[in-house]
Amino acid sequence: HAFTPSTDPDSKDGMPSRKFLKDEALACAKKLAAVKELDVVVIDTEDVFTRTGIAKDIATAASGKYVHLDKTDSMSVAHVARENVQHETE
Repeated sequence: HAFTPSTDPDSKDGMPSRKFLKDEALACAKKLAAVKELDVVVIDTEDVFTRTGIAKDIATAASGKYVHLDKTDSMSVAHVARENVQHETE
């Protein structure tokens, strides 16, 4: 549902709260899980000191795969994509 300050009692200064945003992200992820032709891979790039856990929650809600990368660069992301995306010919 759309954000308005009245729909989010924890909003501040007209901005949505973290809880509201997390709930919205998880609701979208659940919709992705319903698409059977879609493979979902969530790549977590948060470092250990600031990790919120939202990436793992999104992967679970989307019935997808969770992968944490300590080193985030184009080669690492490409490797994860190659290893986790099914091709139509398989």
